[in-house]
Amino acid sequence: MIKKNEITRQKLFDGDEQECLKEIFEIENQKIRLIDFYNSPLRDLKKEIDDESFDTIISECHFNVRNNFIETYLSEEGLEIHYVKNNDSIYLFSYGEFQPGRYMLFLEGIYHYMG
Repeated sequence: MIKKNEITRQKLFDGDEQECLKEIFEIENQKIRLIDFYNSPLRDLKKEIDDESFDTIISECHFNVRNNFIETYLSEEGLEIHYVKNNDSIYLFSYGEFQPGRYMLFLEGIYHYMG
């Protein structure tokens, strides 16, 4: 079972990628950095939670799915979705190059997983 934490989507960063790498974001008393989730695309979460919970996340957050060679989940800005799983909390982020040299990072949502 999964439950969404009632937070609003928020922009955490907008600028140069090197600056984003230095940032530490405090979310619900957790310190999270870009390198904590950069290599954790949302498709990998399928291996950690049940299918119904995964499908709930995709539908509630309105993520788009792109199936080229590798399944990729995208935000409304077209940024790839990544995650951090910490105990029973799943933090969802969208991150990527929005315009040449301009990188954006959003907190898309937080879920609590009772698997």
